[in-house]
Amino acid sequence: MTTNPSAAAPDFRRIGDEPPFHVSVRGRPFLAGSGHTGFPESIRDAGGMIPVLETEQANVPLPELVASVRRVLDDELSASGGVVLRGLPITGKPAFESLLAQLGYPSHGYRGGIAVRKRDPGLALEASSEDHRITLSPHNEMAYLPAYPRRIFFFCDVAARQGGEVPVNDIREAVKGIPADVLKEFRERGIRYHRSLPQVSSDHEMGWVDTFGTDDRARVEEHMTASGYDYTWTNSGGLRYSYRWSAFVPHPDTGEELWFNQVTELHCSYWRAHPGFRPDLPDEDYPATTTYGDGTAIDGDLISFLRGALWRTTRAVRMRKGDVLVLDNQVLQHGRFAYEGTRRHFVGLAR
Repeated sequence: MTTNPSAAAPDFRRIGDEPPFHVSVRGRPFLAGSGHTGFPESIRDAGGMIPVLETEQANVPLPELVASVRRVLDDELSASGGVVLRGLPITGKPAFESLLAQLGYPSHGYRGGIAVRKRDPGLALEASSEDHRITLSPHNEMAYLPAYPRRIFFFCDVAARQGGEVPVNDIREAVKGIPADVLKEFRERGIRYHRSLPQVSSDHEMGWVDTFGTDDRARVEEHMTASGYDYTWTNSGGLRYSYRWSAFVPHPDTGEELWFNQVTELHCSYWRAHPGFRPDLPDEDYPATTTYGDGTAIDGDLISFLRGALWRTTRAVRMRKGDVLVLDNQVLQHGRFAYEGTRRHFVGLAR
């Protein structure tokens, strides 16, 4: 379908421009690198970037809308990279999971993921259990792993009293702000991801038992070996491992080279700006850090510059209760602004 009101699919209509807004970024508390001059003072709303489509048949059972929702997603993700669906007859996690199941996209698990979140059973995960004071910078989900989801679904079950917007960023635009010599260096040297996991999860970091879904060291070692990771067990029962990965991937449809990684978000400076961690620990003692592929440290000012480059092309989505935001994870990044009050979002990952 197109997003013109006159040509919209029967079950949906495009919402007109909503009141514009801005969200501050530069100097934001607990946002790593935000004091860097490369960060924008603020970002504006995603109006004109992410279409908002509302169902005109809110009382129709969800199964009867699934075919139309699937058409909308297939068309909009190709055209815009993302869409907000409003007015769907779903409330709560079970109904959201029903939508995910009926859409027919193959589900994608979260094995090896780093986000602090509850590992509840079912297709939907809690979007993030990270401290509400933290702003999560835009990133492509699981871009640090060889297997990552192509589509990502967010369901707003409870909207925050204040804040909590979802920053969205087209990585194809952001990469234009990164100098050619920097891109060349990352293309040639790659990125090495370093992880340091305790055995048991805490409020601020995931343990290896939850990360890999087993407390059997032998099974974890099999996964490390099969993946080609360098690893070691610590005296306290923790797991440390690292691996080299490319900073780029080809777009599966067009072949376009995409800057697709988490060199900034998994850098130790993220945790140094985090209220739950001491800022003076060695790099390798944080839950993760990144270096060049050969293990050489990346200049901290460059990391801050790269973060700023992502934020400069980022826009913000303000979700309402019941909204479903769907993104093509290959090209559109997402994050989360700090918030006040209760905020409960669920996320579904699909190939």
